[in-house]
Amino acid sequence: MPVNDEKNDTISYGSTTTATAMSCASAPVTPSTVGKELKFSKNMTETIALLDNTKSHHHHHHDNHSLSSDPADRAAMTAAFLKHLESSDSMLDKRDTNKLRRIAIDLSLYVNLFILATKVYAYARTLSLSVLAALVDSVLDVVSQLILNYTEKHSSLSRSSALYPAGASRLEPVGVLSCAALMGMASFEVLKESLESLVIHQDSIAVEDDQGMSSFWSMTGVVVVKVALLVLCNQAGKVRSSSEDDSDASNNDDSEEDKKENKDKKSIIMSDPTLEALAQDHLNDALSNAVAAIALLFALSSPSLWFLDPIGAILISLYIIFSWFSTGKEQIEQLTGKSAPEEFIQELYSIANTFDSRMVVDVCRAYHFGPKFLVEIEVVLPKNTLLFESHDLGMELQYEIEGREEVERCFVHIDYETRPYDEHVVSKVPELREKYLQISRMSSCNSI
Repeated sequence: MPVNDEKNDTISYGSTTTATAMSCASAPVTPSTVGKELKFSKNMTETIALLDNTKSHHHHHHDNHSLSSDPADRAAMTAAFLKHLESSDSMLDKRDTNKLRRIAIDLSLYVNLFILATKVYAYARTLSLSVLAALVDSVLDVVSQLILNYTEKHSSLSRSSALYPAGASRLEPVGVLSCAALMGMASFEVLKESLESLVIHQDSIAVEDDQGMSSFWSMTGVVVVKVALLVLCNQAGKVRSSSEDDSDASNNDDSEEDKKENKDKKSIIMSDPTLEALAQDHLNDALSNAVAAIALLFALSSPSLWFLDPIGAILISLYIIFSWFSTGKEQIEQLTGKSAPEEFIQELYSIANTFDSRMVVDVCRAYHFGPKFLVEIEVVLPKNTLLFESHDLGMELQYEIEGREEVERCFVHIDYETRPYDEHVVSKVPELREKYLQISRMSSCNSI
């Protein structure tokens, strides 16, 4: 019987159980896997279900609900159980990573609200166009982050959701795209006002020196805070990526062959649209406030330098328009299904082609399905392959591909011969569809 250890929140197994597990293993169990206390989920039902599911391979297609007495089966069960327990550490790391991500998102919102109030005060005191450009940016920061918070919350809906059968991960790029549109429109308006001020030679600054300097220092403080938030968001993104890499590594066996295979993989570093948008926003704010503060300082130092204020506003607006245009373009490419990088497609091709000696890859496609990829793989198996074997091979390959962080979904199509045409294109043309259907029927009759 397992004994609860309340102090360490672990479950330890007695010497009898440990000895039995070690004696059943086909290979010696090292102290690093058994000798240490193993942490795992408090949900014992999940652990018991894991043990029950590992008692027989689904290829056998039999219903044996008792634990096998075969030492090899018990060894496989023991190894799977220990692997499940050891993976709990990576699960805890993921919780810490998500906590840091949540802190970065929430803190950004609260700080943006405070900075918005600061800029309203600065603009009311100075009427500076550069400060106005930065103020408009801050107003949209708050609106944009509310949109991002909404999409980030709802994009995590499960694939099994009745409302979103394929998952809702594409809500995040939609939210980022909405923010880009808002930022662009507001910046164009500030750009128009600044150009008008230059043309009519209107000095927009009417303020006492002490009030202007207080506004200058408040803008400088905003720059410092925004740089700190930028560092926090970038750090949260790096920790998340590192945690995913460690998790992928922990899910692989420790054999030399697996280590070599994992070493050869060149995984794509997946981006977090929400954190990326926030980091971009903090960078824009830091630069825009820096330019606004410098332009305000020069305009206050000498009335003849009044033109630097609208020029600063123009520079801020152009930069914001350009940066958010680039961000929006990237999100549009993801939403419209842009092809995955060629090296990633080749990696998937290699995985599928070496998955089983009987399997030959005919077609391998991967394209964006939001921030992640949708994968289509068409493989060829011998004609005499039994139906349940081909189904199980295709399902296992699907699980292998969908287990990757970069993949949203994977569809595996199994055929008995290669096709010199794209079946999805042929299906849209009635003449071609009938032609190739006749060829397939003739080929099937000849094989019989």
